[in-house]
Amino acid sequence: MKGEEILSTRKRNAIKIERIYRILLSLPYIERSVYRISKESDTDYHWTYKTLKELEKQGVVEGHTLVEPISLFKIWADRPNSTLFRDYHIQEPKKFIQEVELDHAITTYYAENQIGSYLIPRILDIYIHEKDSRLWHEKLIKNGYAGKGNVRILLADEHVFWNRIQEGPLHTVSIQQLIVDLMREGGVCMEAAEILMERFYGKK
Repeated sequence: MKGEEILSTRKRNAIKIERIYRILLSLPYIERSVYRISKESDTDYHWTYKTLKELEKQGVVEGHTLVEPISLFKIWADRPNSTLFRDYHIQEPKKFIQEVELDHAITTYYAENQIGSYLIPRILDIYIHEKDSRLWHEKLIKNGYAGKGNVRILLADEHVFWNRIQEGPLHTVSIQQLIVDLMREGGVCMEAAEILMERFYGKK
């Protein structure tokens, strides 16, 4: 197997695992069948079963039930992450995202500000569909500049849009995706993640 094929296989496996984590964290403390988790994560049955068994060894899952969501968040956040596509700087990013006519889901600072109101919305992180990347570039350049600034365009597995929500005027990623993205950002974002974990996952 060639080097690029090995990397591609690793990437596909990483995508499968994160999909399963995302599904498990959507309904902690509730038993679901391997088949249901497999279907909702769009991951084959064998891989789903294998992942659940590995989590069971770590004390995170009992059978098919997530019993330690905080531990799963830590496991997820520690996984390698490479979603940044491009940086931009634009005026009035909130107004821009409200007016843009392209599908998206925001995360980190602006998403947390909509849901938890703990962080100053200083960077607009936006998950987009790869097929729309050229259109996003054109719209962003029309409203600002390419280069490190206050907007980051993110590309990830399409499943990142699963279970997204609308909180206030903006479309955000799911709570579980927001928390892990905040944890990966670190610093004050980690504090915001801990508040959200306590709010949504602190009690059975």
